[in-house]
Amino acid sequence: MAKQPPTDQKAKPSSASSSARGRNPATPARAADSYPWRRVLFGCLVVLVCWGIGIQREYPEAVNTRLKVAQDWVFSRLWTQLSAHSNARIHPLRKPLWAQVRGGSSVLELGPGYGDALAQLTAAPARYVALEPNPYLHPKLAENARANGFAVQYDNEAREEKQSKNRDHAKEDTKKEMPAFVIVNGTLDGGAQGMIPKYVTDHAPYDYVVTSLVLCSVDSVQANLDAIQALLKPGGKYIFVEHVRHSHAHKQQQPGDGLDVAKWARIQSLVSRVAWPFTGNCHFDRNTGDMLKAMGGWSSVDYKTSVKADSLEAKMTPLIYGTATKK
Repeated sequence: MAKQPPTDQKAKPSSASSSARGRNPATPARAADSYPWRRVLFGCLVVLVCWGIGIQREYPEAVNTRLKVAQDWVFSRLWTQLSAHSNARIHPLRKPLWAQVRGGSSVLELGPGYGDALAQLTAAPARYVALEPNPYLHPKLAENARANGFAVQYDNEAREEKQSKNRDHAKEDTKKEMPAFVIVNGTLDGGAQGMIPKYVTDHAPYDYVVTSLVLCSVDSVQANLDAIQALLKPGGKYIFVEHVRHSHAHKQQQPGDGLDVAKWARIQSLVSRVAWPFTGNCHFDRNTGDMLKAMGGWSSVDYKTSVKADSLEAKMTPLIYGTATKK
């Protein structure tokens, strides 16, 4: 019987087993047919961003209008939570200032929000014009005005005029013997020579213009200050409580003496660059007091500074409060 040729007992390792030996046993094998989801999702994101940029360039006005509506809605929800805490902080500073408003006078308030400052008036003005650009705040603003003895009206450009409930209230209020409180939808960002709402200019000049934490969120502080001065009567007063950038030149350093002013000024600038879309365009680094003093046309600019370190909010928002009187 013929001998069988000897066979090699050492089998040649297959390529599959070789690669298996070279792989870390703890690493699971990647499926050959796995789908590159991350790349697909990233690609979709890039397409959406490019599409958004294209829409913004093609229809800038429409996009900006939609963004403004969204920003107003977000801020109205945010302010609902923050207004009570903010009022508790500024009411003691605002009360003696608002007490200067004489009965029978004309008042223009910029950005009244929910109208929380109305309760601090000690005399009823003859006419109170509330220039509030966020229509989501109008209903509660009207409610607070009525609670403080005003007859609420709406300028034709105020969005809430279109709502029947508020319109009916306004018609009822005009029949009552109460001082007029007129809600106007708009701002002074156009400046003294710009597109200020017609109702505001038609009823100028005013005895008082008042603001509380407003100039931090306008497009141009200087344009607003110019318009405020132009809308005042000679001898009229601009009354304000505003938060500003930290400065070594502050007149009054309350318990915040130990703050590192330069450090917190840098933090204010950094936060302002990224937070404004979510805070109603609020900026923490504005030099409103210095700008007021640098303007001509005032017979006096008198304000104090409140700097405290008892909370993050206080550290981020030192306050100036006082009056500027027109020549």
